[in-house]
Amino acid sequence: MPKLQEKLSTIILAAGIGKRMKSKTPKVLHRIMGKPIISFVVEVAQDLGSTQTILVVSDRSDPFYELFGDTVCYAIQSEPLGTGDAATKGLRKAEHPNVLILCGDVPLLQHSTIVHLIEHHRSQHADVTILTCQMNDPFGYGRILRDPTGRVTEIVEQTDASPEQQEITEINAGVYYGNTEAIMSALGEITADNKQGEYYLTDAIRRIAEKGKLVAGYKIDRAEEITGINTKQQLAHAWGLVKRRWFDLLMERGVYIEDPATTNIDLSVRIGNSVNIRPYSLIEGNTVISDGTTIGPFVWIRDGKIIYSSRA
Repeated sequence: MPKLQEKLSTIILAAGIGKRMKSKTPKVLHRIMGKPIISFVVEVAQDLGSTQTILVVSDRSDPFYELFGDTVCYAIQSEPLGTGDAATKGLRKAEHPNVLILCGDVPLLQHSTIVHLIEHHRSQHADVTILTCQMNDPFGYGRILRDPTGRVTEIVEQTDASPEQQEITEINAGVYYGNTEAIMSALGEITADNKQGEYYLTDAIRRIAEKGKLVAGYKIDRAEEITGINTKQQLAHAWGLVKRRWFDLLMERGVYIEDPATTNIDLSVRIGNSVNIRPYSLIEGNTVISDGTTIGPFVWIRDGKIIYSSRA
């Protein structure tokens, strides 16, 4: 994958506990096909060649350290005061003039989308560029307000939007790229004067625009790519999307999965060529499947060991 030819700090907002998940596990540590949600996002930063990756987490940082060790930096948001506060915590550790801000609960975001976002930012000579998406049903998302020239002037959250603004179908995807100093300065000027009583990162965008700086928007129409995970239903939906991509990749390489609906294969599994996966096969962990192998049917393999087989 192409890497950026510049030094870049990437901040990943991952401090939310995810109350709607109804789980003791922080939401970004739930797994999709064996991989923690947060790992998908960290890999995007790594694929870009990000010089510094900063995870904004709550006090419970041990599980994150077990995953990433010293390969990332950690910023602590001990109180859930909103995305603006979380971004501020991360920006205080940023070492480079340009910063990319991502959400830790959006695992389907593609490397190529971020590359195109940054290319658009450069071509527009923008101070900050945000990723937006055209959605048929924008409920729950912040709406993008633009002036007649197409410049972004504001992002209005669903809870604060007027009925007219709620009719807007271009939404904020929660990805920001731009000048570190400009974003940090604007964050220092926002307040928690809203219905949620939180500091919104989106309010910083309005402040930047009010100062006469250019806020650009790079719009996509692939809503599944910005799917966020806040509930178990959304986790299952994201699982299905990741599974489809993964199985398509495997079958393009020559692996035959007879019945994808009854088969699950962790992303960590290494599979050779001309492999046949029969129905009702569950393959997990650090399993290696050699060339020419047939797996199943009715088999559960974890880390290369058969846990259950119909032939046992």
